[in-house]
Amino acid sequence: MSRKPRVANPSDPVLWCKEAAGLMARGDEKGAIFCYQESVKLRPGVSDVWYNLALLFEKNGERKEALATHITAGKLFPGDHRFPAERARLLAESGNYSEAVAAASDALLISPHSPTLLANKAGYLIFADDPGEALQTAEQALAIDPGCSLAILHKAHAQAALGDAAKAKDTLRTGLSAMPNDCRLQKLLANIQIRNKEYEEGLASIEKVLLLDPNDAESWSLKGAASAYLNRKEDAVSAFERAMKLDPKEKAYRKNRDAVRKG
Repeated sequence: MSRKPRVANPSDPVLWCKEAAGLMARGDEKGAIFCYQESVKLRPGVSDVWYNLALLFEKNGERKEALATHITAGKLFPGDHRFPAERARLLAESGNYSEAVAAASDALLISPHSPTLLANKAGYLIFADDPGEALQTAEQALAIDPGCSLAILHKAHAQAALGDAAKAKDTLRTGLSAMPNDCRLQKLLANIQIRNKEYEEGLASIEKVLLLDPNDAESWSLKGAASAYLNRKEDAVSAFERAMKLDPKEKAYRKNRDAVRKG
């Protein structure tokens, strides 16, 4: 940003918001952040401006500032579930799952019948090593919306974490009967099948995912794993190499490819 944005009347918060919108359209996110900051200084009582400011911080890579903005806005607008919900998401993405669970609980105090909030909390609970509570929370979401795919996913994930792979597979197959093109459900099914040494079934499941989304590195890695266990080395090496190209930062894909070659 070469110079600070300006508006005709700097004491008008609406003009700052309009300028922010224009700057966003031109790709000037830092300029838009400045404008929204000026707007909230003048008129702090508009929740959408705070929400947009937090999202812009995150888009610009300033995650700490985004989190701080959601915290501040959550205090200003205690009846708006978006701020604790976004706080939970950011915390979970940073690996702070217990804190994410607490933030999700805050969001649910405001909007207790949201299947999406319940499903998200179930996911955080799984990663916080509480699959029992995750299962109950996912089932609460499904009682409100039986077609909530994220709740189905986390219910199955929790069942698998609790050691009941059979129930997890049944949950996923029921979900897939209604949503056959849901890649997340199909990928988790493949993962569970491979972990349970059902390699042919797992390979078939992951092939369905790859038909729908051929650019998912994790899916190619799962195909590589299933192929390796089935002693189809060329297919396994090829799949792991495809995963490496799609996600060069993930070292496990190269490690697994090299292990197959040596095996």
